[in-house]
Amino acid sequence: MARLPTETRSARNRQNVVRLLRERGALSRAEIARAVGLSRSTVSALVAELVSQGVVLELGTSLPPSGGGAGRPGAAVMLDPATGEAIGLDFGRRHVHVIIADVAHEVKIAKSVELPEGYRTAAGLSAAADLVHAAMAEAGTDPTRILGVGVSLPGPVPRRPGAQPPRAGPPVADELSARLGLPVLVDGDANLGALAERRWGAGRGYDELVYLKLHTRVGGALFSNGALIRGAGGLAGRVGHLPLDPAGPLCRCGARGCLESLVGISALMRSLEPAYGDRITLRDVITMGWQGDPGCVKVLTEAGQRVGRAVDLLRRLLDPEVVIVGGALAGAGELLLTPLREAAGFSTGAGPGAGTGASSGPNSPVIAGALGPQASALGAVALVLGESDQARPVPAGGAAAEAEFGA
Repeated sequence: MARLPTETRSARNRQNVVRLLRERGALSRAEIARAVGLSRSTVSALVAELVSQGVVLELGTSLPPSGGGAGRPGAAVMLDPATGEAIGLDFGRRHVHVIIADVAHEVKIAKSVELPEGYRTAAGLSAAADLVHAAMAEAGTDPTRILGVGVSLPGPVPRRPGAQPPRAGPPVADELSARLGLPVLVDGDANLGALAERRWGAGRGYDELVYLKLHTRVGGALFSNGALIRGAGGLAGRVGHLPLDPAGPLCRCGARGCLESLVGISALMRSLEPAYGDRITLRDVITMGWQGDPGCVKVLTEAGQRVGRAVDLLRRLLDPEVVIVGGALAGAGELLLTPLREAAGFSTGAGPGAGTGASSGPNSPVIAGALGPQASALGAVALVLGESDQARPVPAGGAAAEAEFGA
């Protein structure tokens, strides 16, 4: 078998080391060697070369051995923050949020702007471009150091031509790239929330992971063997459209009784209007629930039970190590999570079918996400930094969300 020329192999190895540090932040030489499959002596030589070029910095601190075992701590190295920055954008129902972070994973600035509900796509793109320019100016960011812009859109984003879901939006990557003069990567909000939680939040250290985003929309993301599962067309993880009640309310997808039609924030607010009026907010519901209001407690408990039924299906299929719950509804904490665990069978290690011959599966933890409303924007940063090898620029004309931004 023909071998790559030495110079080509060396360049590829340097590229792999830089990509790894960009993805994971500070690492010891031993951790780098294990991750890229090179000898420690080769990695030491590569790191020394990168240090001399001003690409990598040696830190004054040491990292403990991986896995918590015995051994001498390894001196940490990381990319020089001056070598690059990434921008993350998150389009929500009524906002666009931007984060700028450097390759050492330090957030330089975070800014948001409110938008009217139901805003048009063109208005959202203009607001995002203005916000990015303002954030770059305020943070003193040199445009030549920007590696790219990651964009979080509501709903899953197709990954192959022709995989457009119903009511597909515009080619966001192309349009935003033209406005900013920068390369743009696009993905769905649930996938990016999961990327961020696994890198910096509640999912650190887990390779088998289910992430749920409980918001106006209900979405999900799935990790197996440390990789994000995207499916044939990039539409894996559509947890919100699992059918739970054939006689339930009509969902926007055309089916009845989907999880989203039962526990999406809009559905929960409508269920409370007869008793509480149409001005009550989710924050009100959570606050009143913790104060013991029976109606609010009931709504949050039922939402947890319904999500738990969906999680029970997922755990039987996927056997995750952890289930992470994000989105605004996760702010209810144990008012939501306790009934969720019970309905999913996690509280006792036995599912609803226990005692009838059904397999119960492991007692996986169900926990709230740690990154709150910044999760998807941080995930967009992680997308640019190369968190997932499966994340690629969407082909021209193919960057479409499941619906228009403000929907």
